[in-house]
Amino acid sequence: MKRLLILPLILMVSGLCEAKLSVGDPAPFRLGKNAKGGEEVILQDYSGKITVVHFWATWCDYCFKSLPAMEYMQEQLGLANLQVVSIAVKDDPKTVNKITAELKEMSMVSATDKTGKVMEAFGDDYMPNVWIIGRDGKIAAQTQVKNDEDLKKAIKLVEAALRAK
Repeated sequence: MKRLLILPLILMVSGLCEAKLSVGDPAPFRLGKNAKGGEEVILQDYSGKITVVHFWATWCDYCFKSLPAMEYMQEQLGLANLQVVSIAVKDDPKTVNKITAELKEMSMVSATDKTGKVMEAFGDDYMPNVWIIGRDGKIAAQTQVKNDEDLKKAIKLVEAALRAK
């Protein structure tokens, strides 16, 4: 009898887990806290722009290589049509600020997700990874960044999103 009750319980609990978002799904509303000021970073603040959400962590070696690429995207592809939000997951804002200070005058938004709930809302736990959100607030593309080729792919995806109507 106990075994018969366990299966429905397992199925019920598994349904509560976050599923990975797909292209066309609405993106999460909250994108963490600004690492410098502590205010909430809200997706709607960038409506009408392509928003690039980049998840990283201070303990992740390749994440450090992806940070300058995210800043490059922000600077080279334009502030008028694009906003990069780089979110450090489960990291202290002071540590994040110390690391991002090395990027000189940073134009991308540096945010923190101290609990990991923002990343959970996207449904992917690999770092670094990049989510591209269209002007309509829906997921346009997503890619994990494991090497330089993946980083180039992420930049091409952003460029394609910027060209799309």
